[in-house]
Amino acid sequence: MTKPTICVCGYDLHFPVYHKPTWNAMMVFIKDIKPNAFVFGGDQLDNAEISHHNRRKPLYKPVGSYKRNTQRFDDEILSPLEAALGARTARTWIIGNHDDWEREYIEGHPEFQGQIERVEALDLKRRGWDVVELGHAKRIGHLNIIHGEVLTGIGNQAGMYPAKKAVELYGDNVLAGHTHAPQSFAKISPVDQKHKHMAWIAPILGDRNPVYLENRPTAWLNGFVVIEFYDNGMFNCYPIITFNGRCSYGGKIYG
Repeated sequence: MTKPTICVCGYDLHFPVYHKPTWNAMMVFIKDIKPNAFVFGGDQLDNAEISHHNRRKPLYKPVGSYKRNTQRFDDEILSPLEAALGARTARTWIIGNHDDWEREYIEGHPEFQGQIERVEALDLKRRGWDVVELGHAKRIGHLNIIHGEVLTGIGNQAGMYPAKKAVELYGDNVLAGHTHAPQSFAKISPVDQKHKHMAWIAPILGDRNPVYLENRPTAWLNGFVVIEFYDNGMFNCYPIITFNGRCSYGGKIYG
């Protein structure tokens, strides 16, 4: 078997409400491993300023914050990430439900069309990003990489086992985020033991206790995901959990 290609997936950054130690650990890992591909799994930006949840909450809409956060995201996140990845690394940007609030906002304010869409504002396609629309999947080998909003109801009201739902809904292998609590589930066909499917829910790059949670208990964990793909499309998926901004992979400490 030839050496696997490595893909790093980062989910639910929710910039600017992100967990900097986890982000920094992932960046150190990327610079060391030099992956063949990187996937932003959705909800790269929190978009609290335009959220329908905050229509009557001006506290979440500081003057100039939308433009400022776009520039800060480029300066703090996107440009350093691209530099670490290098020009030859494949890169994918999956649109999550928070990112999609830009489209939703334009539905109510069409006069802003062409002004607030981050894909255009950050010039992602020219910079080499493969943009995957909300509700669609990035297929690599035998794995479907999605954001995961399809696994919940309206908002973030997920059932107890979104990984189980993903396997049953797709009938295939799935990596998702969105619910922020890592888990996995496997399903094997009773009529064909060769058909084995598995789904994973990724840990998050974002803050585990944002203000709107009001300290409610969750199962959220910080981290990212590493996938090793082989020539036949098979793969191994490794959710990497960080603790106090540190993690390990292959016997090496990062962060």
